[in-house]
Amino acid sequence: MSPEQFNDYLEQLPDSIAANFAEIAAETATEYFKESFMRKGFDGQNWQPAKVPKTTGSLLIDTSQLVNSIRPTVVSPERVVISAGNDHVAYAKTHNEGYKDLVTVPAHTRVSRKGKPHTVRSHVRIVDIVQRRFMGEARELNERLRERIEARIQTILNKCK
Repeated sequence: MSPEQFNDYLEQLPDSIAANFAEIAAETATEYFKESFMRKGFDGQNWQPAKVPKTTGSLLIDTSQLVNSIRPTVVSPERVVISAGNDHVAYAKTHNEGYKDLVTVPAHTRVSRKGKPHTVRSHVRIVDIVQRRFMGEARELNERLRERIEARIQTILNKCK
């Protein structure tokens, strides 16, 4: 089911039945996006493996700050917005969308192999971070939303009998 078909489906439902669907959508989408980290993929597409396999933890999970930053920020009958990232997780967009561009590395001091401090001059480097999408429109999510909404409608109809 495409996003447009899903919107048409929702518009056909009476307002009285659709009263709490925003909460269902927010809960379902947040759950689905967080599950992407366990599945290591999004909407049926697996993430590209790490160039150097991790010895501990999981791909994109070290401290769990990124996955824990996924939350509903707007929940209304007209609109549901799920966001990721915060002041401590500024890299959420970079991982979700990928990034390839020049980055200026500021001058800094590092310890050499011999244990002595060494000053590194400012320089430009090409950064290429592979996209590992965990949020966005997803066919699987739309199907899960449809199933949960139909189950809610069935519950309401059963109470009316």
